[in-house]
Amino acid sequence: MPRFDIDSFRAQFQGGARQYLFYYKPSFPAGVAAGSDVEKMTYLVRSTVLPSTNVEEIMLNWQGFDYKIPGKYTYDDFTCTFNVDLDAKILEIFNTWQRLIHDPTTNIYNLPATVLADQQLELLGLDGKPLTKYKLVGAWPKYIAQVTLDYMANETATFDITFAYVYHVQDKVQYGVAPNFAG
Repeated sequence: MPRFDIDSFRAQFQGGARQYLFYYKPSFPAGVAAGSDVEKMTYLVRSTVLPSTNVEEIMLNWQGFDYKIPGKYTYDDFTCTFNVDLDAKILEIFNTWQRLIHDPTTNIYNLPATVLADQQLELLGLDGKPLTKYKLVGAWPKYIAQVTLDYMANETATFDITFAYVYHVQDKVQYGVAPNFAG
């Protein structure tokens, strides 16, 4: 049985992952960010979350009792907050991506294969090396949030992008070994 004292805790707890140590560089379908410095967009990321996974329940009734069994996987949307750059290029790129999905002026839709882009997010250790990586397969910008403007504010303008995606995979990183996102 573990001891319940601070010295035992200090001996066992070696620290934890930090919320501010992550890396996310947006990926875009071909032609969406043409001529833009996509590497720069990594530095416009303000905050995000690691994706969540749910297993839905299936409710079975048996003689007046509810019996739950696991069902299918579902994946919640993924939201990322961006700082708006000086020329608002990042807003233009995400709006271009949404118009590529469906252009409201022409009512033309594009094929999913041409508008989806895998996204990769990394949780970093204290040394800056990845602890784990998530790959969001088949992502698209479902929602571009409003940018708040305020004469009284002195902060950088921000906006949220909410991505929907097909599914995600997690890969535990082993130092010196490239992550394998197959399957």
